[in-house]
Amino acid sequence: MIFARKVLLALIASPLLASCAVQSEGPYRDTTAPIGVTARFDAALFSGSWTLWEAFGPAQAGTVVFEQVDGSLRMSGSAAQALAGDYSPGVQGELIPDSTARETLVVMWVDEDFETAAIGTVSGSFGAILDRDGIVPPDRAKAARDILSFYGWDVSALERTAL
Repeated sequence: MIFARKVLLALIASPLLASCAVQSEGPYRDTTAPIGVTARFDAALFSGSWTLWEAFGPAQAGTVVFEQVDGSLRMSGSAAQALAGDYSPGVQGELIPDSTARETLVVMWVDEDFETAAIGTVSGSFGAILDRDGIVPPDRAKAARDILSFYGWDVSALERTAL
């Protein structure tokens, strides 16, 4: 009888313990919160190399490169392998993938000089703070985190990817 109780308790407890031990990989955003794009977006100014400064979830340090190609914005780079490809412009600041294998990217914020940006997906599966040289001043870091938080992102889950 005691053995049967132990087995029963083990069967009940093991899924509960397993669910506590497994960390999910997103979403990192409350999808019931509104999300918006920056009216400041300009594909020509956004083009170029960016350092992935902070990101949600496991992210690879490195660069993200945007380049204009035939009316699209091509994303590539060592830190963007899962998102690499061509994106067509939607509304200003919205980048729609040319492949159904990727999600639409939203540029939520970029500073006046196009040195720091906050980008992510509506689903919250990917979000990041990008910077041109990987050295984000405190005021721009705060602004990027504030906008992410405003759009429902859990900024406590941001992980530094740049040194």
